[in-house]
Amino acid sequence: MAGYQVALIEKPEGWEAATPDDSPPNPGALGQVIAESDDLFGAVRRAIQHNEAPQRRDDRRWAVVVQRGSLGRTWPPARLCTPVVYKVTAIWWPVGWDPNSPLDVPNCVWRAHGQTAEEAMTYPRALATMRSLNQQSIDHSGTMWYVVVAVENEPISRTVTYDPSGTETTVEVRRLHVIRSETGRRGDCSHCPAHGFDCAKSDWSTLEQTFAETHSRAADSEC
Repeated sequence: MAGYQVALIEKPEGWEAATPDDSPPNPGALGQVIAESDDLFGAVRRAIQHNEAPQRRDDRRWAVVVQRGSLGRTWPPARLCTPVVYKVTAIWWPVGWDPNSPLDVPNCVWRAHGQTAEEAMTYPRALATMRSLNQQSIDHSGTMWYVVVAVENEPISRTVTYDPSGTETTVEVRRLHVIRSETGRRGDCSHCPAHGFDCAKSDWSTLEQTFAETHSRAADSEC
């Protein structure tokens, strides 16, 4: 599991954050670490807590989330994970699983395959979208269920290849996290064929996965 740190930077003159977990385009040096967490969402919450504190309104220090020891583009020794992008993705409704609320997330979500929506949202909007879509699935016996995922800023790996036709292909592997909100639970697995397995008994708040983004263009074209 990745280890995340909440570190302070100096806010550049004239830069205004678009979100409480935003990061400036040229953040300068990486400063003091004020918190650590194995959970991305926990680290992001701590950074937001620092950035939104009323007593720090005139403080030029801004909190960002990084992963130390992972090569980054902003800082070589630390990969910049914020700002985080939130999206809603559809999964197959697990056989034998019953939700208690539209915010529940099944433990076996990692076994399902869905497509992540292209639209990025704020966390409150993503949660509201998930609630609305899942309520429709409950009311109309749908086969799909929806979950919120958080996508980290910088990829964990990036490769560029060229083929004989002159096409440049870039593949970026990004880490995403399926989020179970504070009001969501794992649902009822008692009717699942695997209800006796450990997956039916465990709890988590975020679940790490990875996905690859592929972009192709003519090698001599503009980005």
